[in-house]
Amino acid sequence: MVSDDQDPLFDADFLDNVPAPPAPGAKAKSAHVWERDELDWYVEPMAATEALLRVERFVGPVWDPCCGGGNIPTALDAAGCQVVGTDIVRRVPGDDSPHWWGGTFDFREARASGDGHSPRLPFPEWHSTNIVMNPPFFRAKGAEDFIRRAIAVARGKVAAFVDIRFIAGGERANGLFAEHPPHRIWIVTPRVSCPPGVYLAGGGKAGNGSSDWCWMVWDMTAPPVPRPQLDWLRRRSS
Repeated sequence: MVSDDQDPLFDADFLDNVPAPPAPGAKAKSAHVWERDELDWYVEPMAATEALLRVERFVGPVWDPCCGGGNIPTALDAAGCQVVGTDIVRRVPGDDSPHWWGGTFDFREARASGDGHSPRLPFPEWHSTNIVMNPPFFRAKGAEDFIRRAIAVARGKVAAFVDIRFIAGGERANGLFAEHPPHRIWIVTPRVSCPPGVYLAGGGKAGNGSSDWCWMVWDMTAPPVPRPQLDWLRRRSS
């Protein structure tokens, strides 16, 4: 069996070959198992971001560079954050754009200033203080690429919502996490469902999740840490 870290279909240059957006109507193969979305657009529930905001404070503007339909920006906006959401294609529903919608932007082109280069950001005056996102996974290679780019651009915090299996990969343990140890890992419990966005847009409903998820947080304003703090985001008691 080929591991995710060794999957030849998803090499480090995968973002140079991102396919065109799929046609609407992703459907379930069986209960809670969906056909894979071509752009890996999977939708986290808004409650996952609300839970993160109970334990993490974001000072300054927040950018979600892969905002999809807008669950993360909507939750951040409701919490009083100055937020902008962009994506490689528009997925925000409706004819009227929410005030946080910043238009289409290819995060692969994001670049901070340095080495004689000017910044390449949708809103350079913001300096991308914080980035909160559910990155396209692409067998972990996509999530890692987005996280590395976010760490290079952000000046505040980076928070990435990922499948919990992401933290177990050997290549990432000796690569990304050795180079940039996260400050905190928040495990979301109980398990949440993150179906494809086109499935939800077609009228589908999220059910019981089959994968576990966590938030990984890097704090650029804090000293580096040798290992992350691990804790749980538990559902609030009614």
